[in-house]
Amino acid sequence: MIASLCMLVCAAGVDVQSQHLAVEITPAAHAVSVVSEITAEGEGELILRLAELAEIQLVMVDGQAAEYTLAEPDSEDAHAALVLNLTGEAAHNIAIAYSATFEQDISAGERVGQIHNFSVDAHIGPGGIFLSDGSAWHPQPIGADGHTALHMISIDIKPVEGWALVASGDPVDEGDITAPRWKWKMPRPIDTAAIVGNKHVLHGRTHDTPHGPVEVVMHVPEAHADFAPMFVDAACDYLDLYTPLLGAFPFKRFSIVENFFSSGFGYPGFTVLGPRVVAMAPRSLMPGFLDHELIHNWWGNGVYVDPEGGNWCEGMTTYCANYYRRIADGGEEAGREYRRGTLMKLSADPNNLDNGPLAKFGSADSSDGGTHRFVGYDKGAFIFIMLEKAKPIREGQIKRDQVWKSLRKFAADNMGKRAGWPQIQAAFQDGFGRNLGTYFGRWVNTATKPMTPTTGDGMGIIGFAMSYAQDVEFIKKDGEDENRKWFELDPDFYLYRVLPPEQVVPLIGGTQGPGGMKLISSSDRPEIEVCRQMFELDDEGENLLIVGAEAVKENESLIAAGADPITIGDGSFTVGGVTYDQPNQAVMHTISNPEKPGRFITVFVSNGDVGWAKLRLIIHYARDTTVVWEDGEVLHRRFFEPPRVIYK
Repeated sequence: MIASLCMLVCAAGVDVQSQHLAVEITPAAHAVSVVSEITAEGEGELILRLAELAEIQLVMVDGQAAEYTLAEPDSEDAHAALVLNLTGEAAHNIAIAYSATFEQDISAGERVGQIHNFSVDAHIGPGGIFLSDGSAWHPQPIGADGHTALHMISIDIKPVEGWALVASGDPVDEGDITAPRWKWKMPRPIDTAAIVGNKHVLHGRTHDTPHGPVEVVMHVPEAHADFAPMFVDAACDYLDLYTPLLGAFPFKRFSIVENFFSSGFGYPGFTVLGPRVVAMAPRSLMPGFLDHELIHNWWGNGVYVDPEGGNWCEGMTTYCANYYRRIADGGEEAGREYRRGTLMKLSADPNNLDNGPLAKFGSADSSDGGTHRFVGYDKGAFIFIMLEKAKPIREGQIKRDQVWKSLRKFAADNMGKRAGWPQIQAAFQDGFGRNLGTYFGRWVNTATKPMTPTTGDGMGIIGFAMSYAQDVEFIKKDGEDENRKWFELDPDFYLYRVLPPEQVVPLIGGTQGPGGMKLISSSDRPEIEVCRQMFELDDEGENLLIVGAEAVKENESLIAAGADPITIGDGSFTVGGVTYDQPNQAVMHTISNPEKPGRFITVFVSNGDVGWAKLRLIIHYARDTTVVWEDGEVLHRRFFEPPRVIYK
C-alpha cells in the first residue's frame, strides 16, 4: 500500500524512546546494511522517515513479522516513510532490516572559492563515507508535531579494515585515543545521527578543561598528517577559551574529520572539513573556521533549533566564534573592525542582504524561504553584540560578562532540548535582570534596519535617538573643527544600522553588490577564467573588477579620481602611500567608484607570477579595503574609513 507522507505526519502519536543502529558499510559497493531496533510506547501510527533508496528486508514488532505501508515522498519532504500501526499501550520493540546504496556526483557541487559543497547528503564509496543527518539514511520517527522526534540513539558499526569512522555522539569504548572506534552513543536525546569517515590515521590527546577532560582527535589521510597537531592544539585552545564562558563542552570527544569534498559542517561531537581547508592551515584556523564548528556543539548540536521558530544558532555561533575570538586574540580594536565590516557589508547592499526578520531565518513557517544568509549569521551575531552596550550603561562600559552569563543560562536550561527566540529572551532577561521584550521585538521579530542621519538637522537626530538610543549607547564623540562643532554617531559601530554611501568603507562586498559587477582585464592568464567562475558577472555592471596591471593602467584616470587611489608603475604598485616593488607581491584594493555614487571598483595586481594564485581567494577578504600579499602570505591589510562626522 502506498500513501502520501504529507497526509500522515499529523497522525503520529507514538512516543519513541530510543533507537539502536547496527551498521555494515561496504565502500567498494557504495552499500550499507542496517538493522534498526526501536523502543516505543503508545498506540497508533508510528511514522518513520527513511531514504527512498532503502530496500526493506524485514519489519518486526514485539518479535512478530509486522505489516507496514510505505508513504511516497511529496513536495514537502524529500524522503519516503515507513508506517506501522501499533496496538496496545505497553512498550514495543521494533526491528527493521534494510539495505541501500548511496552514490552521488561529488564534483557537481564543487565551486571555486567555496568551502561548502551542499549537493552531497549521502555517499558511500572507496573515496570516503558521508551519511548526513539530513539524508534519512536511518529511520527517523516523526512526532505528533510533524517534526522528527527526539530520542536516544546508539550506533554499532562493523569495522572496515583500514578505515576510521565517526558517528554522532560519544565513543562508547575506552582505550587508545588514536585507535578507530566503532561504537557511538548520543549523551542526550536527538532527532537523527550522522556517520562519516575514510582511510584515515588518528592524532589527538585528552585535554583538561575546568569541567573535566575532553578528547580531541583529528582524522586525516597520511598525506596531511603534519597538519593534525595544529588543529588539535587549536581545538584545545578553543576549549580553554570557551568552556569558562559557556559551560562544560557538551560531548566527551571533539573529532575533526577531513572530508573528501569541500566541507565546513558541524555535527554532534565532530566536524568535517574539506581537504583544501585542512591544507590551508594555519590560515584556516583564523576566527570563523574550526572555532565556529566547535561552538556548534553548544548551539545547534547541543541545544537544538526549534523548527517552528527562526534558526538562531548561526547568529549565536557567529557571535561566539567569528566575533569574540577576534577580541580574545586581538583586543577590542579587533572587535570594532569586525563590527565595522558587518555594517559596511550591510550598507553596500541593504535591501538584498537584510530582507526579513531574524525570527524568520530558516523557520519552518517562512512563507518564501528566502531570508538571506546575512540575516541569520551577520545580523544574528549583531543582536548579541548590541547587548554588550545595552542601556542603561555607563560611559565606556561593556556588558559582555552579562552576555556570557545569559548564554550559560540558556545552555544549562535547554541542553538536549529544542529552543527558540523566546527561550533566548528568557535567559537574557535573567542575565540582565530586566525585561527585554521591546529589544527582542524590535531586532528579532521585526525587520529593523535604521538609516543613519547624515546632517545636523535637530529633528532627524532626535528622532533617530528616540527610536534606537533606548537600546544601545551610541552617541559618544563630539568636538570642534575650524570653529564648527561636530559629533559622530556610534564611532565604535555598536548599533546595527545602514550607513549612507559616502560613509561606506570600500570593500569587495560592495563591488559584488547592487549594480552588477563587470570584469575588465586584458590578460589571458588561466587565473582569469577561474575568476569568471567565482563571480556573477555582468557586462553592463556598474561595479568594476579590474584585474592585471595593464587593465589598471588603461583605467588610471578613473581610479585616480577616487579617494584612496592605487597607482601602477613598472613592476610595482603604490597604495596607501607605500610602494611595493618586489616580484613576489600582489594586491587587492577597493575604492568607491568616483563616477557612480554607491558603486565600487576592486583592483587586483600582481608584480610577478607568484602572486596570481591569490586572485581566487580575494572573495574571502570581505572586511579589507586593501590586502597585500608577499610569497602568498598576507603582508599588509588596511581599511579606508571615510569621514562620518556630522556638523551641528
